[in-house]
Amino acid sequence: MIKVVRPLVRLMFPFVSGILSTLLLAGCGKPTDASSKGTSGPDPKSVVSSNALSAAKTAVAELPKDQKMCFECNGEGRVTCRAPGCQLGKLECPGPCLKLSRGTWVHMNVAGHDPKELWQKFPKRGGGYQAWSQGHQGEVVAMQNGEPVNIGTCKTCGGSTKVDCRTCKAEGKVPCHMCGGKKFVPIAWTPTNNPWLNSQPDVIRLRDGRVLLGKVVVAIGDESTIKLREGKFVREKTADILPKTEETPSDSAK
Repeated sequence: MIKVVRPLVRLMFPFVSGILSTLLLAGCGKPTDASSKGTSGPDPKSVVSSNALSAAKTAVAELPKDQKMCFECNGEGRVTCRAPGCQLGKLECPGPCLKLSRGTWVHMNVAGHDPKELWQKFPKRGGGYQAWSQGHQGEVVAMQNGEPVNIGTCKTCGGSTKVDCRTCKAEGKVPCHMCGGKKFVPIAWTPTNNPWLNSQPDVIRLRDGRVLLGKVVVAIGDESTIKLREGKFVREKTADILPKTEETPSDSAK
């Protein structure tokens, strides 16, 4: 029996030794993700959450007594400029320069030009026409002695086809009309019941609680078309539009 066991032990020793070596090497390798996180500083997500919480606490601490964050500007004190045509603080040039929004533009097959290009035609005195491509936007084409002539870059916009909006001074935002730029409003104010809204001559209140700023331009059958201040049109049931005598708000927002 002993002679049988000894060879078996000799055969098993290298196998057991190999397992022990593997376990030892595993214990001496790189630290796990958990240990590396512990030695490399705080979790970035925790830092972001902590900063956000700190900012929120600061904002609450700065709230004046009996005031809340303005719901119109979300406490920024500024809102998007609503001046007609204003886009990010820019207006379309009022000058006579070529613009894709003005005149008739057509596709033409012209050698050396992309067939997708647009062109605008100007009639010539003796018949026919002279055309300029969209690449000439911001330039002025004037009639001289019955002939169309490109007289160069527009002096109004400098060739950009855009000018600064005077309402927002090219910033794209203006002081909030609701809070006057203060960022806060009285706690009693709500988006549908507050002194500013209630004083607007074109306020329209609906039976479901919605409030629109605009005027009814067409009323046919049981439907009315309302033109909103920003120029959009919406349709509402005529019966859902409250008469002026029924839309007096409560005293809570006075």
